[in-house]
Amino acid sequence: MKEQYFKKPLHTPAHLFLSDYYYFITAGCYQKKPYADCDIKKEFLYKTICEELNRYFSELHGWVVLDNHYHILIKLKDAFLLPKLIQAIHSKSAISINKMDKQPGRKVWYDYWDECIRDQEDFYTKLNYIHLNPVKHGYVDDPSKYKFSSYHFYFKEKGEDRLKVLMRNHPIEKLKEGDDF
Repeated sequence: MKEQYFKKPLHTPAHLFLSDYYYFITAGCYQKKPYADCDIKKEFLYKTICEELNRYFSELHGWVVLDNHYHILIKLKDAFLLPKLIQAIHSKSAISINKMDKQPGRKVWYDYWDECIRDQEDFYTKLNYIHLNPVKHGYVDDPSKYKFSSYHFYFKEKGEDRLKVLMRNHPIEKLKEGDDF
């Protein structure tokens, strides 16, 4: 039987913690400022996410890092550790980004939002959202042209034809109203 726990601080929506489930996480920079504004910072953030997920025995299934936010699709071994996982990612990356910018102590991260993945349809729709996010935000006109995402891994593992089928069968338009992350 899966564990369930609802946490609801007074000012935020409830969090549903289910161990061994997939989660879609969005995290934004403070005041939407582009703190991950260069390749070195984006690469460091990606490596930090991977290291911390490994430390918390969780799996990364999709990701994208943009200048002022990131999205990850993960499988959490112990969902109760989600707040600590995100805190570790944000703390480590903020210290390093601030060191690179010579801005010690500056607030880098604002908050994060998590959503438990409902089913396989939801999983692939969120994965497509992640891969199309650089297009949505005007970084590139094709997801294959953006290097800070898991698109290239899926392209290599699944092939271009399979990715096209996934995009066609699980369009991001299927995201429910209000899911515009």
